[in-house]
Amino acid sequence: MNLYIHEPIDVITIYKRLGAQTAPYKIRWNGRSYLITKVGYHHKVREGRTVYHIFHVCSDTLAFRLKHDPDTLSWILEEVSDGNID
Repeated sequence: MNLYIHEPIDVITIYKRLGAQTAPYKIRWNGRSYLITKVGYHHKVREGRTVYHIFHVCSDTLAFRLKHDPDTLSWILEEVSDGNID
């Protein structure tokens, strides 16, 4: 089941100097913390003057689509999926 959320969330990120990559490590949403076990896909989307970073990530039980705004350093949870078909 896919849920379209579009809510601000807390994110802990890590930076790997080898390859100069930043990725979400842990997110906090609805009072629960989710450790990110896999970053499946990362791409950029331009909306007006802002280039957003979109991350498709997984925890042990859920998949998330996260949107990072580099201008404000904020994170938005756009979508959550449990992997089941509706």
